[in-house]
Amino acid sequence: MKNVSAKKIWLGIKAAFPITIPILFGWIFVGLTYGVLMNDLGYGPLWSMLFSLLCFCGGMQIAAIPMMAAGFDPLLMFIMSYFVNFRHTFYGLALLEKYRDTAPFKPFLIYALADEPFSLAVSAKPPSEPEPKYFYFGLTLLTYLYWAALSGLGSVLGSIITFDTTGLDFALNALFIVLFLQQWKEKNNRPACIVGIAVTLLSRIIFGSTVFLVPALVGMLIIFWLGRNKL
Repeated sequence: MKNVSAKKIWLGIKAAFPITIPILFGWIFVGLTYGVLMNDLGYGPLWSMLFSLLCFCGGMQIAAIPMMAAGFDPLLMFIMSYFVNFRHTFYGLALLEKYRDTAPFKPFLIYALADEPFSLAVSAKPPSEPEPKYFYFGLTLLTYLYWAALSGLGSVLGSIITFDTTGLDFALNALFIVLFLQQWKEKNNRPACIVGIAVTLLSRIIFGSTVFLVPALVGMLIIFWLGRNKL
């Protein structure tokens, strides 16, 4: 790649590594769980890693497992993926300035922009050397590889260790509960949290337990858009 230094790439990864360690440890259980569940569905380590490398959206990946088991519906999967990960659009807007001069890494930074890389990019201060783009690339690359590796390792463990996986997919519920509680800690975020709960419960009552999710996501999107200056 033109105007890219291999030495600076290494320095960027080296500078980013200590900051990504909490993400690595925080992902251990969720990543391994995803791999085990994929193996239980009949997908081996390579498939699990491939899904993680192509999708890189842990919550939606785990949510997709029961959907795949019930019969793959491309349209429903697309709609759910879009709305579940719609927040990534706002992540991109928040990082426009920081990612302005990140060529040629920008396409990868956009592709792999998820919750954890976003939180690190927003909160971490790049070192003086090398240039910030190498640091941001290091942050994103490491988290990207962590998730793929843990997915593959989980699938390997699932094929070696035979145990009842019933209830293991509750890791997804636990993940979203933790994310919700993190948002609830900030008083400014609480109105949005209440809106999310209210719209979901109302959608559940109106549409039933089978198809309530998409209407709930659409409803939240409309309300948040209309109240974007207040919520």
